[in-house]
Amino acid sequence: MPAHFSALSANEFRSSIRLEVDFALLIRERRRNHHILPSAMFRALFVIGLFSMCTSLADDAARQALNDARRLAKEGDYEGALAKHVWFHDNALTVDPDYYAVRLSFALTDWMELASKYPKALEKLKSVRDEKTARLERGEGNRALFHDVESINESLGEKSATVALFKKLEAVNSKFGVMLYDIADEALVEAGEYALARKSMGDPTKRLAVLKARYEDGTQFEKGNENQDGTQGAFARIFTGEVIRIITILRETGDTAGARDIQTEALKTLNSDAIRNALTSGGA
Repeated sequence: MPAHFSALSANEFRSSIRLEVDFALLIRERRRNHHILPSAMFRALFVIGLFSMCTSLADDAARQALNDARRLAKEGDYEGALAKHVWFHDNALTVDPDYYAVRLSFALTDWMELASKYPKALEKLKSVRDEKTARLERGEGNRALFHDVESINESLGEKSATVALFKKLEAVNSKFGVMLYDIADEALVEAGEYALARKSMGDPTKRLAVLKARYEDGTQFEKGNENQDGTQGAFARIFTGEVIRIITILRETGDTAGARDIQTEALKTLNSDAIRNALTSGGA
């Protein structure tokens, strides 16, 4: 378990975790630096204590299940560990909705670590993903369910499956596609689905305004976060990545002027070489 796992108090965590719209972005940032798969945005240590909270919450059945899964895996009881992971994934949100973030970050990381030693764990994770995918394809319009699938696909290194699912769902219900865009945007851009991303993204100026507000709120949070080891700069990286994706989408769909406007406004918020070079670097 990472050393900064108890960075936030329960109250601090609960006040932050309500911002569901930020979950997809923050889970990406957490996985960027702490993931067993090599490559892409979701690998690496999560940098903001937001998801480092498990030990801050009171003991309950969900936390116990996750701790048991880790213990059983260390003891070599892989079947028992897998059962605990499945229980946690299926029941944690019923125990406490505040497990939303841990369920899609630390818990999936642990599950994948188990899968590296126990093939049945990989098979089970894929079956969970496939069952949830089927529910979405049957018309269950649930953003959280899509987030589950996207997170599992990312853990499996199968972002293309997220893109394929998004395309199917958006084709049936474009409004649902707009709702899902914040979760799928990175996969769409990496896959070169620029036209679809542009359609689902909405007004880029309004999107930038939201990103700016998140960044400013986030930097205030970082300033007040006592646990600074590995936690600083998360929101700057998130803001930069999101802005570059907007610029890339606009550029690749022929709106160079719009891309330049976004770049100019974003640089007023964050003086970033990556944003400054986004129009000429050719990548998101």
